Order: sequence, then C-alpha cells, then structure tokens
Amino acid sequence: MPAAPGPLLPAEAWAMADKKPSAALAFVDLTRVFYFGPAVFSIFLLGAVLAMPDGPHWSALIRVVFLGLVGFSGGFVLNDWADREADRAMLTAGARDPEYLRQLRRERPFTGTRPIAAGIVSPNAGLAFALALIGISAIVALTFPAPHRWYLLAIIAISTVLEPAYCTVKHRQRRFPFATFMSAYLVGICPPAGYLAIRRPDLTALLLLASVYLWEFGFNQLYDTVDADNDRVRGITTLTTLLGLRFVAGWCFVLSVLATASFVAVWRVTHSGIAMLAGICAAAVLMIGADGYFFFRPRVRVGRAGITIHQVYLMLMVAATVLDTILRWRHVY
Repeated sequence: MPAAPGPLLPAEAWAMADKKPSAALAFVDLTRVFYFGPAVFSIFLLGAVLAMPDGPHWSALIRVVFLGLVGFSGGFVLNDWADREADRAMLTAGARDPEYLRQLRRERPFTGTRPIAAGIVSPNAGLAFALALIGISAIVALTFPAPHRWYLLAIIAISTVLEPAYCTVKHRQRRFPFATFMSAYLVGICPPAGYLAIRRPDLTALLLLASVYLWEFGFNQLYDTVDADNDRVRGITTLTTLLGLRFVAGWCFVLSVLATASFVAVWRVTHSGIAMLAGICAAAVLMIGADGYFFFRPRVRVGRAGITIHQVYLMLMVAATVLDTILRWRHVY
C-alpha cells in the first residue's frame, strides 16, 4: 500500500494555486515591507525628528525615511538570500506547524512562503535585488552634506557586511546565541542613522542606540520563544532553547526596564517636553506589564502576544516623540 502523501510545502502549494501572485509581488514579499515597514519607518523617523528641535527640514526628513525603508528592505532580502539553504530545510520542517505557516503569511502576504528558499525567486535575482536596494540607499546618502553622508555610508557598509555574517553565526552557534547581539545592532543603529543624517555624533545618538538596541534584544527573545521548536530541529542555539521560557521572560523584563530608562535619558538630554515623557510612561506600563505577566505565565502564546505589545511600545514611543517635537516647533512649550 503506497504511503499517504505528506502536506504540501508552501512552495508546492504556491505552484499549484489557481491564482498565482506575479513575480513582482514575490519580490515585494522578500522586503517584508508590509509587516516590518511601519516599525522601520518609525525608528528612522524617531532619530530624525530628535535631530530637528528648532524646526522641520522636510527634504532631509523625507530622504532619511526613504533611505531607511529602502536600505532596511535590502537587508531583509540579503538575509533571505544568505539564509536560503537553512530556510529550505525550515520550510520542510515547518510544513506541519500551523503557527509557522501563519507567521509566513503575516510576513509575506502575497506568497505565504520564503520566495528564494521556495524557488520562486532565484538566488542570483534575489542577491541582485538586495544589492540594488542597498545601492539606492547609498545614493540617497550621498545627497547629504559631509560629514553626514560619510556617517550614513559607514552605517550602510557595516550593516551590509553584518547581515550575511549574522546568518552564518546564527546557524553555526551551538553553545551561546551570539547572533542575537548582532541582530539587535542591525535594528538599534537605525535611530542613530536618522539622527546622524542631520547632526554630529553626541550623547543623544549614543542613547538612541542603547534604547532601541535593548528594545530589539528583548523583541528577538520573544520571537525566539515562538520559534523554539523549529530552532531545536535545526540545531540553532537561543536563550529559549538553552535556559527555557521563564528565564527568557525574566530577561525580557530586565531589558524592557533598561530600554525605558534609556528612553528617559534621551528625553532628559534633548530637553524634550511632557508629551514625550507621557508617551514613555504609557508605553513602559504596557510593555513591562506584559513582560511581567509572561514571567508568571511562561507560555508560548503569551510570548507571541508580547511580540505585538513590544511593537506597540515602539510605536507609542515614536508617536509621543513626534508629537512632542511638533509642539516644540509650534512653540507650545
């Protein structure tokens, strides 16, 4: 008697679908712009508006945000290219995991899979697309005056090298999750990049790096809790696979407190107003409370909810900072 066929992999289901998305939409999925785009937009905007306390510089602001979205999207594509072999194995391992398939659909709504690993986009085309996006961001960086263009080009170059290095380290680490530190840098550097497009390096830039680095570090831990079973299958070491959910929940709580303290320091150094402080307090209550609940109820579904709450925290922080800056521009205080 022949064996029953296994479930279709996302790539196979995509190939057999009656209505297939265009190749262009597969390239859009590689950027993950609909899932992560708002957060990327926000963190570059955060740094840029803090660099403009006396009034808006609209041309610089638009270029910073555009550079951030295009460059970060290029990094996502480069990540998928560097991770294509591991992702192919992951698609096979995760084919029976409904939550894994749902997360693929959230991040990549048009194909519902990883386009390069699934064979929808060739590796060469994916790499060319990534380098084209990164090249566009570098061209935009050159429109800024010196020394700001050099700050931005250095950040772009370092991040371009670090992205595939992160993928390599992530899949080879066996004793300690070093890759988490690299991943947090790739996000944490974004607000300082927005700030350095207009200002020179100072304490504000350093505090912005610290605050978003700590936030991203905690965010990554929550992501790892959701992906722990698949990481074990692939032999990838994370804090969750090493030390368990309760330790990670406690660690996320500590990181949230430290990230909030860093944001308060940013508020203090930039002499910002009550709107920013109120946003920091509201966001802190939400995120620290969620992490505390996760500690007392260390369940994967609670960690999954924490991912959304951490994203809301960042959005609140950015919204409060932008509102505070607008009030200062209008001389309300």
